[in-house]
Amino acid sequence: MNMDRTQHSGTRLSDPPTAADGLSPGAPEPVTKHAARFLPSTRYRHPGDVIRLIGSGLVLTGMLAAVAVVPGRLTGPGAAAVTWLGSDPARRVLTGLVQVAFVLAAVVAVAAVLRRRRFRLLGGLAAGAVTAGAMLAGILYLAGDKHPHAVTAAAGHSSWLASAAFPGPALLAAAAAVVVAAAPWLSRPWRETAWIALAAAGVARLITCTVLPAELVLAFASGVTVGAAVLVTFGVPDRRIGSEGIAAALRSAGLPVASVEPAGVQTKGSRPFVAVTDDGRRLFIKALGSDQRDADLLYRAYRFARLRNVGDTLPAASAIRAVERQALIAVMAERAGVRVPRVDRVVKAGGGTALLVMERVEGSSLGELPAQRISDDLLARLWADVDRLHRAGIAHRSLRAANVMIEGDGRPWLTDFSFSELAATQRQQDLDLAELLASLAILTGAERAVSSAAAVIGAQQLAAAVPLLQPLALSAATRHAIAREDGLLAQIRSAATVAGGLSEQPLARLRRVRPRTLLAITALAGAFYFVLPQLAQVGSSWHALQSAHWVWLPVIIASSALTYLASAAALIGAVPGRVPFWPTTLTQAASSFVNRVSPANVGGMALNARFLQKSGVSPGAGVAAVGVNALMGAVAHLILLVIFFTLAGHELAHAFKLPPASKLLLILAVVAALAGIVLATRRGRRLAKTRLLPGLRSAAASLRAVAVSPVKLTLLVGGSALITLAYIGGLAASVQAFGGHAGITEIGAIYLGAAVIAAASPTPGGLGAIEAALVAGLTGIGLSPGPAVSAVLTYRLATYWLPVIPGWAAWRLLQRRDYV
Repeated sequence: MNMDRTQHSGTRLSDPPTAADGLSPGAPEPVTKHAARFLPSTRYRHPGDVIRLIGSGLVLTGMLAAVAVVPGRLTGPGAAAVTWLGSDPARRVLTGLVQVAFVLAAVVAVAAVLRRRRFRLLGGLAAGAVTAGAMLAGILYLAGDKHPHAVTAAAGHSSWLASAAFPGPALLAAAAAVVVAAAPWLSRPWRETAWIALAAAGVARLITCTVLPAELVLAFASGVTVGAAVLVTFGVPDRRIGSEGIAAALRSAGLPVASVEPAGVQTKGSRPFVAVTDDGRRLFIKALGSDQRDADLLYRAYRFARLRNVGDTLPAASAIRAVERQALIAVMAERAGVRVPRVDRVVKAGGGTALLVMERVEGSSLGELPAQRISDDLLARLWADVDRLHRAGIAHRSLRAANVMIEGDGRPWLTDFSFSELAATQRQQDLDLAELLASLAILTGAERAVSSAAAVIGAQQLAAAVPLLQPLALSAATRHAIAREDGLLAQIRSAATVAGGLSEQPLARLRRVRPRTLLAITALAGAFYFVLPQLAQVGSSWHALQSAHWVWLPVIIASSALTYLASAAALIGAVPGRVPFWPTTLTQAASSFVNRVSPANVGGMALNARFLQKSGVSPGAGVAAVGVNALMGAVAHLILLVIFFTLAGHELAHAFKLPPASKLLLILAVVAALAGIVLATRRGRRLAKTRLLPGLRSAAASLRAVAVSPVKLTLLVGGSALITLAYIGGLAASVQAFGGHAGITEIGAIYLGAAVIAAASPTPGGLGAIEAALVAGLTGIGLSPGPAVSAVLTYRLATYWLPVIPGWAAWRLLQRRDYV
């Protein structure tokens, strides 16, 4: 077995990035065995294509947002156009040259592909071109097909082959997609020529006033996005250096080798080879190519967006620098007395590929070792090596069982320093300990892994790793393996807490705000707070704001504040024991900050559970109380929904149009059938048995404990109902502020129905869905669109956005006073 083996396990949080292999001209040569893969062995996914896809997608998204926010200013009649040439004859010449060049390029490209009989490539390019052109045509159609007078006049003139409108933005997008998708099959001079020609055509169309600047940006962004998506989906030709190229590079570097072969294992961050020298030495070789930096950049950007305080540093400037860094760290580790494979040399190969040549260790990885062969002496030696590594100021950063090789005599070797750090911080070393503890516990059990570590590194270092014993701090391979062992991570944390001499240690905060959450909040907030009035064609919104009775604003804010007092009362009523009122109220206020970045109030529920635990409530009882509180809130909402809809009666006929009873029955039947199918599967039954039924039993037990006390039951039921009634009162006050004359029963029914619709939305607080539903409901009962939109936006600003600032202050206060 080779000495630097890592197992394929998907994206990892503490492993090197995938697909980081070199690019070199030459015949395609598969170098790694794959059991089952979508791509053929002669193709692979280049990480640079993923970066281009993400970059162009962001540009396209930004342009679409700009067009949506200021319609008509970028692509409509009010857009600015370049009119430098005016009616100059040069405009007709430039337009004609572009048309001729466009047609000739298309003919030459098709002929070249057909001549080489690359029919699949031709089909892929054609599909990419059609997709990009159709996508841009759809975007421009939705944005409006009207143009400024100068553009319309210029495009209406005739030219050499057709009207001056040819080639339009859709064809430019198609051409960009073809150039991107065909680039891997073109030599460097032809790629540069294609891009220069395409850029020149775009500039010529711009200065001849036949395309708008925004249309040109949208065309190129759409084309590059589609072209990159084609390459990511179907891969690019695998022209990376192979066995023969590596053998030639080694011989030219003064290392006579008799043979070089693929190692036959799957790795991350490099491609593995084994070599045999003329004198019989066996070597292990890691090949890192120029695209390794692309993969490393993508991987570190992902970690930066998702995690914080994990000690990541900037990637190496090139593949050779990355190899030199690995070699240096391995040499420094060996000098510190750590058992690591000896580095033989670093070699530059062709095409920007760098080779790290090392001694090959005969043995197997610790992860493949039978449990009975993992002796106490082996564990002690392993922890001693880790301790020496950290004393030398080095963090391994991928310290899991797959990167520990075991020789036949039972000696461990630390391998794979591709993500390691010299001058490591304490956090980086603590992450090493957490990773190895979790990885060993999968093989030996929690108690044995912790006791072996405590015997060597001591209680103080072990205690520092406890806050990092959480899924986010572990590699994907360890995280997935430990997830299959129910409760193992909690057992490790408990054992390490006791061995470290701790009473209780909170987990470290590693997760940043999720990018998709920020994107959802930004997009939906912009759409429903800026675009919604225009979609509803409410030109009277400004007049409604001017004539508003702002004396109602304090009532709206007071109603919002009342919801937090009622929420505190409901939570206190759900807990059998005694909980202080004002800290509970602060916790509910803090939830207004936490829930802005978590869907379906998940963040607030977790905050409540943590607060109850810190207040002396047992973890199980605290989680059950939060569940009972949520359940009672849903029950109270449904009861009030029935009451208000019954009182409102026929007034809601235009506000909410329910489907016929037959369709409702059909929907219920489909839902029941799907539930039955899920429960009929083994995984569905296991989920119901292990997650659903225990939760229901716990909630029922907590509800029985609460029902014994009339005071607790009154607080729970009354607080849950008061939350909803306070929100209804706030909406009614907002409607009154803008001159609405709807009754409280109609407004209450509209709010309750809109809340049900928003509950199905995955966005935080139902952002977007509830605004649309409230506006539709208010206009449905007779309010003018202008006052309806203004009332809804004012209500949401006062009850959803305004509490964020005091909520953040409450969150900080709770942290300082150690309530959470």
